[in-house]
Amino acid sequence: MKKYTSIFLFLLCSLLFSCSGNGNVKIPDDVLPKEKMAEVLVDIHLLEATMNVSISATDKVGISENETVVDVFNKHNVTRKQYEDSYAFYTANPELLGQVYQLVLNDLSKMQAEITNGK
Repeated sequence: MKKYTSIFLFLLCSLLFSCSGNGNVKIPDDVLPKEKMAEVLVDIHLLEATMNVSISATDKVGISENETVVDVFNKHNVTRKQYEDSYAFYTANPELLGQVYQLVLNDLSKMQAEITNGK
């Protein structure tokens, strides 16, 4: 439960800072859509939490952070550049970033409920 607390705290802070409005900003074609960006962020945050909790286990199997992040990008058919450019766009537009993180929070909450209910 402790690992989820830090994730939720980070998400809450992100949502609070997202309250400054930018109006209706159009998302450029080369930027990942909000839903896709949220999917990638969910996996990246879960990866980071896993690595923070079981860093000695990842060392034992020889997994490096870069290799696993690449795996996340491959899973979602996203390049590192697409992710970085999209992340830069969303951080420059806090209202949109808040919307993305609301999707992330929804997904993580759903995952937590499934684990709690034993699914």
